[in-house]
Amino acid sequence: MLNYRRNLLTIKRSGGGRIMKKNIVPIFIVVFLALFAVCSVKAPEVKITGEKTALENQIIGTYEEIEQDSWTIASVRSTSPGNNQALSEEKKKVLTAVQNRRFNKDDVNEFKRDGVLGETNAGRVVVRDYEKMNSDEEYKKRVEKIVKEENRDREIIMERTMQVNENVAKAGEEKVYRIFAKIFQDESDKNTWIQQEDGSWLKKKDNK
Repeated sequence: MLNYRRNLLTIKRSGGGRIMKKNIVPIFIVVFLALFAVCSVKAPEVKITGEKTALENQIIGTYEEIEQDSWTIASVRSTSPGNNQALSEEKKKVLTAVQNRRFNKDDVNEFKRDGVLGETNAGRVVVRDYEKMNSDEEYKKRVEKIVKEENRDREIIMERTMQVNENVAKAGEEKVYRIFAKIFQDESDKNTWIQQEDGSWLKKKDNK
């Protein structure tokens, strides 16, 4: 009788161990995927062609940090839905702005290639060809929606860059916006409208 109880206890303990192992494996996989996403996700590199000033380097560095932070947070949330990381209101705004720009990127590029939108020298997109835009009502609605959203999101990102970097903020809004304009213009495709420093407009000659 005593041996029977010992054998039964051994079986229970062995079974319990297997149950614990079964529970541990899924937990381990979830944690591994979350860590892998954080380590591997990388935002697109930000570039300005030609020689860069110290201020341009600071703005690019801060902008890349904001983009990377947003990509990391979004990635962790997608792999770990239960991860409710506390974020400030300002961080939520800039996270949403980065995600919106990513979502609208194809439309923005389409309208710029169509010659309907152009990149200003102050970091915003504007309508360049009203005749083409107004030729189709649905197309017009899409363009107006994208212009409104893209400029709003850029404004949030540019303002956030000044908030988190004191040296950038000291340079003043006008200088900061003009440097962002260079970034956005460099990201623009060949043959799209680009506003020069003097306010004139030219078609971009290359993809740099």
